Amino acid sequence: MSDELKKRVFTGVLGGALLLGLIIFGGRVGMAILISILSLGMIFEFTEMTFTMPDRVEKRYLLWSLTWFVELVNLLAPQVEFGLLTVTFLCLFIYFLFSAKRYSEAEFSTHFKELAFSVFAVVYLVFLPIYFMKIYELANGMQWVLVFLLINWAGDSAAYFVGTKYGRHKLYPLISPKKSVEGGWGGIGAGVGVALISKALFFHSMPWGAVFVLPVIVGAAAQLGDFCESFFKRAFFKKDSGSILPGHGGFLDRFDGVVFSLPVMYACIRVLG
Repeated sequence: MSDELKKRVFTGVLGGALLLGLIIFGGRVGMAILISILSLGMIFEFTEMTFTMPDRVEKRYLLWSLTWFVELVNLLAPQVEFGLLTVTFLCLFIYFLFSAKRYSEAEFSTHFKELAFSVFAVVYLVFLPIYFMKIYELANGMQWVLVFLLINWAGDSAAYFVGTKYGRHKLYPLISPKKSVEGGWGGIGAGVGVALISKALFFHSMPWGAVFVLPVIVGAAAQLGDFCESFFKRAFFKKDSGSILPGHGGFLDRFDGVVFSLPVMYACIRVLG
């Protein structure tokens, strides 16, 4: 086993244990803490790549403060996401409007682009992770969250190992040259395996159609999310979003597929029952 693979496995096992501890023993507060940690870490990496103006640290603190605000309100008063999104957008726009006086008109374009990046970050990195809580609050929510994570983790690991050993046909080399069609199918197959085990252990009444449809849709969404983050990194000439997770890169590298597939998982549960 290579040193890089050892780091990947060790980080995955340790991080997975911490996540499972928060989910199983933390209740709604634990879920809120988990979502906040993920959002704050991803926002830090996002702003490191996108913000270039002198007030970039101040803008990051603003995004962090809005993240805490969103998570606190969502914990205390669920089902107000649209109102929260509206308030967050207005706060961002007002800050960028009145902080524009620090810059010349020639710099307004860059300043406004960072406002657009901030709105994108709020939707992508603050509001999409809220679906963790929405899934958790469904019937058998804790089990669904665990199943969701296992589908993602098993799919990611299987795609890596199958792609490394059998990958011959590139999936989308322009964006992610290492990913293969064989690895993608291996990841989806692993997700189906997780769904079959979940039916046997937790969801005995789950229709057989759902056992196969759910992991295929969620697994495909997770892989699409991985490509979206790769596209984003290539746009900013980055190999990894960070280095805080040895063997995996940064929070964005590790949770890109998770964040992207969360609303898909929620929709599948609601539609498929």
